[in-house]
Amino acid sequence: MREKQPAKTPGKKMAIRGGLFLAWLLLGTLLFITGRGHTLLIDNRDFENIEAPDLITVYVDRGRGFEYFRGDRDRLTLVGSKHRILVEFSDGSPPFEGDFTLPIRDDMYLLSVPKIINGIEPFVEVFRTVPEPSAEEDEFDFNEDFEGFEDFGGSGDPAVTG
Repeated sequence: MREKQPAKTPGKKMAIRGGLFLAWLLLGTLLFITGRGHTLLIDNRDFENIEAPDLITVYVDRGRGFEYFRGDRDRLTLVGSKHRILVEFSDGSPPFEGDFTLPIRDDMYLLSVPKIINGIEPFVEVFRTVPEPSAEEDEFDFNEDFEGFEDFGGSGDPAVTG
């Protein structure tokens, strides 16, 4: 016959459940950090008194190479935070190879090629898009735009209801 196994104590069950919960939490955090996607703008524009290279080929994480002329900017989508860049020059100069890290907190970053090849920090910056106000929004006048408001039972003042 089979022997009965001793019953697990409630404390032991809770410890096992807590350990499993912690393991799932750590796994989820690890997957979030390694799988976080970013948009990276590769910028080959002049920076202050440093002239951008004329024609370069940029490889990020040993992916497909992209050609940039001076003044070009293009975007890539990257996964993870640590990346490697290789810049090949069309004038025969030796290639530049370097590493960079993208923080987790933001979605879009700008990498300046002239800065990174000349060792100027920070060569990676957060890039935020801000919508420009249209000309119509700048010239909006409440008093002028609500002149006919009295015809509908209002006082003509948009701040007064009634």
